[in-house]
Amino acid sequence: MVGILNVQWLNNYGSIILAYSMQKKLDQLGVDNEIIDFRPHTPNASGEIPSVHKEEKASSHGKIEKCEEFRKHFLRRSAPYVGIENVDQLDYDTYIAGSDTIWTPLRVNDVEAKMYYLDFLEGKDVRRIAWAASIGSEDSSDLEIMRSHLTPRLKNFDHISVRERDTAAFVQSLTDKKVVNAIDPVLMLHEEDYRKILPGTTDPGEKYIYAFLFDDLTGGYDTINELSEKTNLKVVGDVKHKEWIGNLLVDSCDDGPTEFVERIMNAEYIITDSYHGFIFAMLAHKPFVCYTRYKSGVRARNLLEVLGLEHHYLMNNEIGTDLLLSKIDYDTVFCKIDAWVKTSDEFLKEALAD
Repeated sequence: MVGILNVQWLNNYGSIILAYSMQKKLDQLGVDNEIIDFRPHTPNASGEIPSVHKEEKASSHGKIEKCEEFRKHFLRRSAPYVGIENVDQLDYDTYIAGSDTIWTPLRVNDVEAKMYYLDFLEGKDVRRIAWAASIGSEDSSDLEIMRSHLTPRLKNFDHISVRERDTAAFVQSLTDKKVVNAIDPVLMLHEEDYRKILPGTTDPGEKYIYAFLFDDLTGGYDTINELSEKTNLKVVGDVKHKEWIGNLLVDSCDDGPTEFVERIMNAEYIITDSYHGFIFAMLAHKPFVCYTRYKSGVRARNLLEVLGLEHHYLMNNEIGTDLLLSKIDYDTVFCKIDAWVKTSDEFLKEALAD
């Protein structure tokens, strides 16, 4: 039995769907698995477990409920483990850490560190795999923090893969073990795999632009409004400043993970600073632009560079209207994705068989 450790407890669409994607991929490989329902803390009064990512806006009550609904219906999880008090009771023959930013410098002194570096497995005869793990930052001071914390802990793993190309080079410099640059597990499934779980409840009755922005990005909001004016399409969106959008049709802040994916897959255009937001735009072959986020842009930039779409990665004040109105050569993009999926598949199968 494989136990998976990631941040599915966070009310973040990408984190939750990523956990689903990993489990679904292992299911397709015929691997018996479950997600270890590790929770670093008990939920606060609003029902949300506090995150170290302070820049993320608080989730609405509706979003919190739908995120938990998704976990209950679509994730096979163990009994919950709050904190690390009882983790020695865990009993799997294989442990997978990942994917997502499990090795962030923000968590090196947190209760989560013992879990995501698999420190608690010391002395146990089990298989240990890092699958598409991420540091989430390319900031030099962050990498220095990670150098001292990660170097001794890489010895905990039998097989190591990381999600970002630049992170792979950095991690490889810290260990003699082979470090593989694995594709994000969400891209190891196909569009049809996700369409099967969509709720079918988000159709606003007309074509629309979908906007999802964590940060205050002047270029993002300007692009939303300019594109809306040029195409005569209204906007469905989850943004910090609804008042900055001139033609808002639906405020989607109460969406859950499946609604988030459905909004993207049925939109005409996507404007986002969400890493998994633009991944689902690609899976649905949609026009998109992705804006940078503070200290975490390496995730989107590296992926888009590998796929030849680096010009779709924008700084906070850039306007992306012309890019959105131009055609993306998705045949070429998916040739590259398919090749990357193949090598990631090989890594996973080899790690599980070793």
